[in-house]
Amino acid sequence: MRNYWGSILLDKYILADGRVVDGFPAPDFIWQDHICCSHAKWYQIVKWLEKKKGKEIPMYCVDVSVGPFNEIEDYKIDYIVQQLNDGIEWMEKVTGRRYQDKLLCEAVWNEMKSTSLWAEICALNQNVPAPLDEKTMYSLYVMGTLMKHKKECVDFYDKLKKEVEDRVRRGIAAVRYERFRVITDTQPPWGFLSVFREMEKFGVVSVGSLYTFGLIGMWEYKPDGTWAPKQPPPRPPKDRDEALKWIVEWTLYRPEWAHFYKPELKTKMIASIYRQWKLNAVLLHYNRGCEGLSCGIALNRLGLVEQGIPVFPFEGNMGDEREFDYAGTLARLTAFFESMGLKKIVS
Repeated sequence: MRNYWGSILLDKYILADGRVVDGFPAPDFIWQDHICCSHAKWYQIVKWLEKKKGKEIPMYCVDVSVGPFNEIEDYKIDYIVQQLNDGIEWMEKVTGRRYQDKLLCEAVWNEMKSTSLWAEICALNQNVPAPLDEKTMYSLYVMGTLMKHKKECVDFYDKLKKEVEDRVRRGIAAVRYERFRVITDTQPPWGFLSVFREMEKFGVVSVGSLYTFGLIGMWEYKPDGTWAPKQPPPRPPKDRDEALKWIVEWTLYRPEWAHFYKPELKTKMIASIYRQWKLNAVLLHYNRGCEGLSCGIALNRLGLVEQGIPVFPFEGNMGDEREFDYAGTLARLTAFFESMGLKKIVS
């Protein structure tokens, strides 16, 4: 968010290869949903900053904060669907272009398949040894963050699932000396992903996180109480009304959105992962860079400890490297692993 605002103020941006480009491009219109505490306000400021530079940018924001997945009701779905219908009319006026329902139906169908496939890939990490580790999964989940509505994403995850299934059959492990399994909860301290390599020296594998599983993957509780990938309908939506209703109800199942409402929902999901993924401990990131997903995290810790689950809490900020004590966190993590009876396998 700060990078985006700064680019507008400086009228510059940086390419992936490090080159600085003058003239930050202004959007023709802003379309945003609001679930995180920053979303709508982020682009409200963008609109205000661009107006000061002489450009009036139309903005439309959809309120999706209607409650967690275990409280979905028809009137909540209808509330969001109506906003989307109104937004489609708004976009047609703003752009002067006719909305294409066929493309909407295709995008919704692809998104439902992509997010179900990613959940199935994450579920394969219940295998011992785990075929994927959390650090690797960050390179793979990003496809779903950027283009889950495209067929290319469906094809990629379908191929990835087959490859991970092959790794399971052949016993290929993500961590060579796996002997202790953990997960984390929210985003990691992005500037210090090497912490996962340090954990491997103890034979510790992080098989993922609630964040990697639940931001892109779609899940639900089955009648037997297990937490499992949510399956899409057997066919694509037939028209705009069906597509909008399907994608709203589907998206309201997103596990990460549940964090914003009730801490006990996050505790329950982590406890389910702990049991089903055969874990030995949980790492909780007191992440000041994402207040929404860290809301109630102290209650999550208490709830897990009360169930006899070992928990390692650590502080940081995914968006600001200055707020993470790498050496101190490693020292505490080493002490935690040693308290669990682990010693370094490799230096």
